[in-house]
Amino acid sequence: MKPRAYTLLSFLISSAISTSAAADKAVQESNDYYKRPLDQLLQVETQAKAGVGSRGGERDALDAEVPIDVITSSQLQATGQVGLIRALAVLIPGFNAPQPSIADGTDHAPPFTLRGLNPDQVLVLINGKRLHQSSLLHNNGTIGRGSSGVDLNTIPLYSIERVEVLRDGAAAQYGSDAIAGIINIILKGYGQHSQANLSYGGTRAGDGITRQGNLFYSQPLAGDGFVNLTTEWRDRGSTNRAAPDPQDGGRINTHFGDAHTQDALFALNAEVPREDTTLYLHGLYDHRHSRAGAFYRRADDDRNNLAIYPNGFLPMIEPKILDFSVTAGLKGTLDDGMRWDLSYTHGQNDYHFYVNNSLNTSLGNATPTSFDSGATRYTQQIVNLDLSKKIGRHTLAGGYEFRQEHYRILSGEPASYMLGTDNNYAYGAQGLPGFSPENATSAGRQAHSLYGDLKLALSDRLILDTAARYEYYSDFGSTLNGKLALRYRANDDLLLRASTSTGFRAPSLSQSHFSYTGSYRNSSGDAAQFWGNYAVDHPVARALGATDLKPEKSNHMTLGMVFQPSSQLTASADYFVTDISDRIMPTGYIAGWNMASLSPQAVAILAQNNVDGAVYFTNAISTRTQGYDLRLDYKYNFEHGGRVKLVAAYQRSKTRITQVNQAPGILGVQMTDLILDPFTRVLMEGGQPINSFKFWSKYTVGDYGIVMNLNRFGSFSSVNGYEKVSFAARWTLDTELSYRLGKDVTLALGAVNLLNAKPKEWGKTDDSLVGSGKVIRYSQYAPFGYNGAYYYLRLGVTF
Repeated sequence: MKPRAYTLLSFLISSAISTSAAADKAVQESNDYYKRPLDQLLQVETQAKAGVGSRGGERDALDAEVPIDVITSSQLQATGQVGLIRALAVLIPGFNAPQPSIADGTDHAPPFTLRGLNPDQVLVLINGKRLHQSSLLHNNGTIGRGSSGVDLNTIPLYSIERVEVLRDGAAAQYGSDAIAGIINIILKGYGQHSQANLSYGGTRAGDGITRQGNLFYSQPLAGDGFVNLTTEWRDRGSTNRAAPDPQDGGRINTHFGDAHTQDALFALNAEVPREDTTLYLHGLYDHRHSRAGAFYRRADDDRNNLAIYPNGFLPMIEPKILDFSVTAGLKGTLDDGMRWDLSYTHGQNDYHFYVNNSLNTSLGNATPTSFDSGATRYTQQIVNLDLSKKIGRHTLAGGYEFRQEHYRILSGEPASYMLGTDNNYAYGAQGLPGFSPENATSAGRQAHSLYGDLKLALSDRLILDTAARYEYYSDFGSTLNGKLALRYRANDDLLLRASTSTGFRAPSLSQSHFSYTGSYRNSSGDAAQFWGNYAVDHPVARALGATDLKPEKSNHMTLGMVFQPSSQLTASADYFVTDISDRIMPTGYIAGWNMASLSPQAVAILAQNNVDGAVYFTNAISTRTQGYDLRLDYKYNFEHGGRVKLVAAYQRSKTRITQVNQAPGILGVQMTDLILDPFTRVLMEGGQPINSFKFWSKYTVGDYGIVMNLNRFGSFSSVNGYEKVSFAARWTLDTELSYRLGKDVTLALGAVNLLNAKPKEWGKTDDSLVGSGKVIRYSQYAPFGYNGAYYYLRLGVTF
């Protein structure tokens, strides 16, 4: 055997058995590798690595002190999904990504959650660097209401090498937001093949036609350097599951389904080594045009103008979204072995609202039918210095981070928000009135962080990891958090792990400064009355008891084990508890007619400011989320050359409200009445599946491959009127068959939700629009959507 083959063989053997094999087991498994031909050795999967959760560098994910899942690029691509959010939703238990509709801006940048917590309680990293959030505040009755999260669909799927999911609190290591966990997206690096892909698909119902083309190009450089570029064009057609409207002649006049989105995406990842220093650069870019309907206005609706729309009209919300980020840095190793990493990150999300096929009823026949309703914009800049050093068997790490954030609301054109004289109530652009100059804002803050991490190898079997982080924010002050994690290898097959930590989430600038108000008149000639959302520092909100928002604070505990009797079989189980206090939520509608016990003083404040009612954000409640994760991995190579890989995973989590804070005294109401109406309580405690199960399998032999993914999405609840409605669990099956036409060409045929499963319908209701047999039959909380089966064809070329 040639020296190169010996080197490859030694590497594969050591990687495959390093984590837990005893001496006799190592000999047995290594002898098996020596018997294999070289082409099979090249296909051996080594232990998945992960860098998230520790500053000591990458290590085997199964050997980590905390639970980490690693999702590979091949798993993502075989889901048949064109966006990262839905791909992760069918692969990760506890990752929830419903498909909202008729929810204004949320239709076009849907949120996701982890372990039943909010979108803004998950930290997202790109190559270990913080990714900025969206400027969109989910302000309707959707999952994630009152929060701003990261839009994962801005990342080209084929630019990703792997996704590391840390299922543990980590704010003491990474700062704000890392309460539910961390999603670390690693872009493709050195040693990649260039590839191009074309895909085409559609739903069984004949809509949702999706066309996608992407190109990944990798250019190797000297010294293990590289430049990787990914471009993608994605055109996902809209779907519609609205039923005919019996009050409008049986026409299908409403849009209830996926938005029509067109994305132009780009990703860059590069490293240029120079002696002991490496220059690195990575960036993301997405420009999205999207289109979805608001609620339909029938011809006889008071908000309609028969001279313009004699048959009624469906306002179309058509935002243009620009999202980009770039990170540049230098890293290297000093003579004493200390590793250093200095970086700068800039990220921005610009969400510009446009409304078409609409009108401003109050302007009469002079109204335009298309509107610029304004925009929100969020910018984040980060300077970070990481240091780490091995001291014997121990690792000491630390660093400093400076972060600057800026949030803006830009007002729309006057016709989009103004109240004219032809109608006293129907103001602004129907479907989505614009931001007014009164709503426009520009707010910023700075944060400084110092952090340290000490990993102690107390023995060959016992490792203790400690971390602490101090942060100072210019808008609310300082916070100090810590973490303690323990890993003990009881024997060669069994690993025990535990962690406890404190954490926090800084109130987002959008929660503190979001303002969106409308106006009406009681009768012609009267002064305008205002209503809506007010920033916490607005005089009306202050008079009604609003205060500066405090950070949410958390306590987290995980206790688990990993059992690995062989390199082929692994089982893990983890129990977790997350307590969060001072959770930030929007109040209910503060108005005398809406809250019977509202104090006379509050009613007078509203009247003095010509305000019908107001909403603002406040630190409202405490919650406890607890549950457990189970996972089983198995892989086997058959003598005839076939290979099988199986992953079974189950997650259960439940959130309950444990405490309600005191309401402002000026209001004269209890916080329960101010915050927890039936809808909000059900949304918080039951709106997401209580459990989920995934069974993923892949079998390859020769030029053929088949992937099957069985999902069970657990039961969830919603509210119709004041009544809680429960929706039963559902099973879905995804599958993909691939065939290698030649050495470098692969054809794949697949189906998402092959058996055309649909969520349970609402049932009988008193609502005129929502219910069984009515226009809207499904809940937008359904965790796998309501589109039914989707079929696709994909052609890939490697070069």
